[in-house]
Amino acid sequence: MQKNTYQKLFRATLATTVATGAFVAAVPTFTQAEVTKGTSFSDVKDTHQFYEAIKSLTSRGVINGYEDGTYKPGQQISRAHAAKIMALALGLDTKNVVDPGFKDVKKDHPYYGHIAALVNAGIIKGYEDKTFKPTGNLTRAHVAQMLVLGYELEENKLSNLPFKDVNNKQWFANYIQTLFSNKITSGTTATTFSPNAFVTRGQVASFIFKSEAATKVETPEVPEVPEAQQKESTLVNITADKVEFAEGTYTLPAILKDVFSDSNLEALKGAVVKYSVKDGTIVGISSIEIKASGTAEKHLTLDGKGLTFPGNLTINGDYVHLKNLTIKGDLEIGKEVKSSVTVEKVTIEGKTIVSNKAASTAKASYSIAAETAAAADIIFIDSTMASVVVTKDGVLIEYKGTTKVSELIISANVTIKADAGITIPKVTINAGATAVTIDANVGNLTVNSTDKLTIAGTGNIAEVTIESANEVKLDTTGKVDKLEIKSKDAKISLGDKTKVANLVLPEGVAAKDLIQDYDKVKGNIEQIGGTTNPDAPVVTPSPGNGGGGTVTPPSAEAVFESAVQAKLNAIDSSAVGATVQFSPSSNTVNVTVTEKGKSTSDLFGNGLAGAFIGTGVTEASLSAIRAQALEVFKTAPTLGDLTDPLVINVTLTGGQALTYTINFN
Repeated sequence: MQKNTYQKLFRATLATTVATGAFVAAVPTFTQAEVTKGTSFSDVKDTHQFYEAIKSLTSRGVINGYEDGTYKPGQQISRAHAAKIMALALGLDTKNVVDPGFKDVKKDHPYYGHIAALVNAGIIKGYEDKTFKPTGNLTRAHVAQMLVLGYELEENKLSNLPFKDVNNKQWFANYIQTLFSNKITSGTTATTFSPNAFVTRGQVASFIFKSEAATKVETPEVPEVPEAQQKESTLVNITADKVEFAEGTYTLPAILKDVFSDSNLEALKGAVVKYSVKDGTIVGISSIEIKASGTAEKHLTLDGKGLTFPGNLTINGDYVHLKNLTIKGDLEIGKEVKSSVTVEKVTIEGKTIVSNKAASTAKASYSIAAETAAAADIIFIDSTMASVVVTKDGVLIEYKGTTKVSELIISANVTIKADAGITIPKVTINAGATAVTIDANVGNLTVNSTDKLTIAGTGNIAEVTIESANEVKLDTTGKVDKLEIKSKDAKISLGDKTKVANLVLPEGVAAKDLIQDYDKVKGNIEQIGGTTNPDAPVVTPSPGNGGGGTVTPPSAEAVFESAVQAKLNAIDSSAVGATVQFSPSSNTVNVTVTEKGKSTSDLFGNGLAGAFIGTGVTEASLSAIRAQALEVFKTAPTLGDLTDPLVINVTLTGGQALTYTINFN
């Protein structure tokens, strides 16, 4: 085969392949790097339909197997992997290449050299947005086009094609007719070709092998047998070795039995699943949408038991606990999550999306009497995430334990909370958000929105960058090491307790021109442009020790609220059945109930009311707060009975009268 034949092959097809959002991955779900160069695979016996094709191409070094001695013939092939196979088949130089400049194929990408070599040779191209989409899949229709052009087969017009899913109005009809006429394909069934199905590793080997057979007399021909059918249906039931969907019942392979088990049935019942079936057996699971809901007292658990799932997982049910799983695609938490979802010991390599995406309409969902709460609490425990995108208003997102998140993109009004040992490296606030609370330590916080925005919270932030000319109030109680304002037309205000170590302004602009309440908060800004703020309070030596001291000591209110904050932080959420968040800037306490059956005395007796009974409070306030707590015990004996806000009035011994509102969600 001449090299220009292969150039036509990929130039015609990879350049036009449309990346899809479908989530396809054949069983087994464990994934590994392709490295083995043997010709004998444990999952491709000499009776396998693609045995001769795989053996032939492997012996020539065109394709390889996996470390565990398998070939995985049913696994879909990506654009990047296809590029590798083609570069090897052509014998191209993959070392001395010119960078094609794809944003998603950097020089450290494992297939960078193969992709660059094909681009340099004019064989493939990327997309208009300067991406290659290496993880995108190839459809059978596109492969048909590749084979016809690549092997220079004479194109046949649609005539005697038996496939009902191919007609003369489709761009690929003649290519499929050509393959059929040359006995390169017999379809996925006698009457279907499945042009939009993704091609698998085994199918690619078979297609190439049989195309060679059609153009080289000496190459033996391997007939293609019908392939697995791709289906989408609602899960109805699971037995020991079978799974029942609304459209049929199928045998489960051993590797799926840990996930599709009795212990996970309540969570999976009613789930919309995309799967592949062959000879009555499930051979692939490509996506799962959980639609069942538990209750506050009984969460539904889906335990992945350490497996890797290559597709996308969507949760559109309430009170769901997902754990012990690696997700290669995206995890989406959708509209139907109105109260709580817990994600524990889960690694998400794609995006984590908290959205208002509606549940699938495929059949009816199953539910265990889910309650509706005012705001959803999304809890991540000991989990690892890449990019987290939040577009759903009113949610509380909590990061606990050893959780790691690379980037958080916010386009809604949300509260972010994290344990003290967790730092979010990058947070971006885009249009759609007008009120964001960040009770978490942050590396870089960037504001791109032009909406009027208030940022509250208790977290420390290393750097805040305000890019646009919008109105922003930074009302945090943690330390901001650097606040940089890029636009001369921005309108910025600071909370009374917001401390800024260094304020960076556009050239030629004074602080009072952009900081709307500068005269009130100037004492909170230590430096401007790296130089000591001349308007900040003068630091004077303390008598007798030569140390420094500030002119203005903390106010009685600040001391009191600091003590309250410490007491509320010490509340054990698992013991009281609720999480507590204190926002001194707005004098509010938000209590999110996690166990509605818990006694209110547990919550109040273990710190909620007691947090406001401390040093500096008058005896009258002490008595009033205790009386309020007792009244709550009578009228709302369990946490599920708490609905209306509770207002606590505090009078400090210095005379200051303070009011705090406790909201129950």
